[in-house]
Amino acid sequence: MKRLLSLAALLLSAGCAGSLPQNPPAGMPAQVGAPEIRTGDEWKYSLHDGYTKLSRGTLDYRVTAVDGDAVTVQLRREGHESTQRYTRDWNWRERPMTNLQNFRYDPPYPALPFPLEAGKTWRAIVKATDPATGRVNRVRIDGKVLGWDRVKVPAGEFDALAVERVVYAGNQDGFLDEEHITEVDWYSPDAGGIVKHSSRSGHRDSSRACDRFCNQWVDGGWNVAELLSRPKR
Repeated sequence: MKRLLSLAALLLSAGCAGSLPQNPPAGMPAQVGAPEIRTGDEWKYSLHDGYTKLSRGTLDYRVTAVDGDAVTVQLRREGHESTQRYTRDWNWRERPMTNLQNFRYDPPYPALPFPLEAGKTWRAIVKATDPATGRVNRVRIDGKVLGWDRVKVPAGEFDALAVERVVYAGNQDGFLDEEHITEVDWYSPDAGGIVKHSSRSGHRDSSRACDRFCNQWVDGGWNVAELLSRPKR
């Protein structure tokens, strides 16, 4: 079965080939704590296709409420709005999974398990419930902080920790295998958030005719988002 891009290939495509430095750059802490999140904070990103580089518009995330450990975010994309929910440290309570529909996660999906430091690893199993159907999937997340990288995006240049997650979506159905997802977030302490994001997915469809390599892989797409602007502190 064909697999998603290997980590090395993904990082090469994203512009940071090879292993990343484990020691923080000058002025950066070895451990990075969770950011302060305030109502009204807003991050804007440009979105493009990782294969073709064609634009897919912009993403505008605005924090509309912070209540205890609950953060509500309004996402605007090309005139369409939706609501997402997070913990105070940006772990997911309700939002779409990469290239899939919206889910509610229990416990929260550990996207950024602060404090972050180079070499940190984690594994988690969460339940993902589709609010539209009530179906519950068992999702496995294998995460690792790959190291420090210098990232250039439209908003500027940032020292960032590259955080990788390999995800098994648990949504197998008949001839369709579960979605396999690879996500990389570049988290910058200076920006107080993600400055670049790359996510890719795919699954095997055993109802498809085999080619000579018996390739039955269906590519779900490759998304790349880069920071345009961030909250002013």
